[in-house]
Amino acid sequence: MATSNSSKKIQRVQQAGVTRRAGQRRPIGYGLAIAAIILVGFGLIYLARDSRVNAVAVAPEPNRDHWHMAYGSYICDEYAANPSDVKADVGGIHAHGDGLIHVHPFTDGYAGKNATLGKFFDMVGIVAEDDSFSLATGEDAKAGDTCGSGKDKTKKTEVKLFVWPPQAGDSTKPKIITSDFGNVRFIDDGSIYALALVPEGTKTIPIPPTVDALANPIDEEPGAATPAPGDTPATGVTGVTGDAGTTGEPSATGEPSAAGDTGVTGVVPSGVTGAAADPAATDTPQG
Repeated sequence: MATSNSSKKIQRVQQAGVTRRAGQRRPIGYGLAIAAIILVGFGLIYLARDSRVNAVAVAPEPNRDHWHMAYGSYICDEYAANPSDVKADVGGIHAHGDGLIHVHPFTDGYAGKNATLGKFFDMVGIVAEDDSFSLATGEDAKAGDTCGSGKDKTKKTEVKLFVWPPQAGDSTKPKIITSDFGNVRFIDDGSIYALALVPEGTKTIPIPPTVDALANPIDEEPGAATPAPGDTPATGVTGVTGDAGTTGEPSATGEPSAAGDTGVTGVVPSGVTGAAADPAATDTPQG
């Protein structure tokens, strides 16, 4: 009897815990909500990680960073002339003819991962392939061209890009890139680049002499006039002025004019006092 009663009690408890009718589907909203929360959590973690990666990869940033890198084109045993822009700069990667690559992007298309050596080559008229390059001056270099003389003369030559880190010296070992030169990114301000034709197996070359310009880069365009210290251009004054404070100078009628009179009404030369500073003084002939 005890066993029978216990079984009935268990059945009643089980039946009391069942809230759905026969054939009724189990509720799935709770499970879906949990799954959605998990997915959103993973999504936020991914976005946070991606934003940190992009924060590093974005440099140089448009309209914020202003970088300078030294550059030289090296053929066999010497550097060619410094390159200059061959067209108007629209992106913020260009040259001033000073042997530096100036990088201050105007748009995203020239910033971050898009700030590449190829953008600079395009601005200065350099055409670079894996086995050759040509300069805007007409000079060119191709793997197989002869380098050296005498016992060092060889046609076993190749094109390489040598890259030094910022503040590198003559003893610093460069990184060597042998292909896809145009897609090389600008990663560090102050880096040094040399596109070169050299004998096969060459591990290093002299650092471009333009590296010295990195210490004091000039950001003005070539030919731009630089006013001398303290110079303040005159504004709103036309014509020729006379020597202030000079007496006895003849006027247009041949008569002496007032001291300091320049023939320009209301213009007072700095440092002049008395009659010469009277803005009402005019070039009035005497008699």
